[in-house]
Amino acid sequence: MGSYVITVPGTVSRPMDGTARRRLLAVVRGADPDRVGEEVPDLDVLTLDEPAGTFVLRLEVDAPDHTAAGAAATDLARRAFTSAGYQEDAVSLGTPAVTGIDVG
Repeated sequence: MGSYVITVPGTVSRPMDGTARRRLLAVVRGADPDRVGEEVPDLDVLTLDEPAGTFVLRLEVDAPDHTAAGAAATDLARRAFTSAGYQEDAVSLGTPAVTGIDVG
């Protein structure tokens, strides 16, 4: 098992208000069930370009390998957007990429 930082890019079909952003961040901060809602130091979780409707989520997940980490991050991103009030067809997720690994 290792901790992976996974970057998930994507687009949203409508702007994100403050309430939706707070709900999304509450889900993704601390993917470990014991740490949900926790601030991950030095990790800028969400970058959002409102006019273009594009975003990048940087998620920390624990997984046995990079493939499982990508799948876990994608699932977490979907749950976060659902919690923020976005229907599945309102969010398009891109291919997740590993941007950091801690296997120690």
